[in-house]
Amino acid sequence: MKFVRYEFNGQISFGVVRGDAIVSLEPLIGELTLEDVIADWANRRGPVARYVDENMATDKLSDVRLLAPIADPPKIVGIGANYPRFGGGDLETSSPVLFLKPKSSIAGPFDPIILPPEAPSVIGEVELAIVIGKPGHRIAPSQAVEHIFGFMTANDVTAPEILLGESHKHALLLQQARGKGFPGFCPTGPWIETIDAASFPPAFRLEQRIGDDLEIEGNTADMVVGVSELVADISCAFGLQENDIILTGSPPPLGGKRIPLRAGDILRTDIDGVGSLANPIVRL
Repeated sequence: MKFVRYEFNGQISFGVVRGDAIVSLEPLIGELTLEDVIADWANRRGPVARYVDENMATDKLSDVRLLAPIADPPKIVGIGANYPRFGGGDLETSSPVLFLKPKSSIAGPFDPIILPPEAPSVIGEVELAIVIGKPGHRIAPSQAVEHIFGFMTANDVTAPEILLGESHKHALLLQQARGKGFPGFCPTGPWIETIDAASFPPAFRLEQRIGDDLEIEGNTADMVVGVSELVADISCAFGLQENDIILTGSPPPLGGKRIPLRAGDILRTDIDGVGSLANPIVRL
C-alpha cells in the first residue's frame, strides 16, 4: 500500500493511493493521524486493508497537494558514505557514519527548497528512506525487517561549506547538523510504500537530476551497509521508535563532483518502485 498525507480543499487528510486517486481513511480512522496508524499497525493493518479494498478512491492525485508523509518523526537519522567511492578509501571496514537531522528540516515532495543566504553552495543527495513501524533496541539484523513499516524517497539536502565549518582547524568544529538541518533540507514522499509491497532487501534504482541534467544514479543494492544492518546498528546507537526516519546514504555523483543548486532549478529525485520528488529551488 502507498500511504499519503495530503491537503484537499483546505483540509489535511491521509489515505492510500489506488491508481490515480486516493482512498481517504478518515471515515475509518477518525481523528487519528498517519503516525498513530503506523504505531498501531499490527492491529490496524487488517481493517485498513479491508477498507481500502471495499471503498472507492475519491480524491484524485491531480487535485490534491501531497505533503510529507511523516510530519512529526521522533528523529531523522542520516548515514554518511554508504556507497562505494573510487579513491575514497576502504568504506567496507568502517562503522556506519551516523548523524541527526532536525524534524524541522522535513519538507513535502514538491515543496520549495530555500537556499540559505549564508550558504556559499547547497547540494542534493538522493536517498532511500526507511520508516520504522515497530520500536526496538539492539535489534538483530535478521529481525530488522520486522521493524520496518515501509520506504520513501528522500533527499538529504546539504550546505557543504557550512557543514565543514572550521573543521580544518579542529575536528570538533565540524558543523554537520547545521549544514544539513536548514528548514526544507529533507524533502520526503511522495508516499510511504509499505514493506509488504516492496522487494527486500531493496534493490531500487535511484537517480537525481537538476533540471534535465543527470547528476547521480545508482542502486540501493550497492550500499556498503545494507538496510538490515543499518536498522540494527542504529537501534544499538539510539534505539528506534515508531515513525523514525532513516536516510540510507547517497551514491557519489557522476564525474565525481556535485552540482550546486541554483534558484530556478528543480531538484528531481527518483527511486524506481518507491516514488519521485520534484522540489523547486528558490532563494531568500
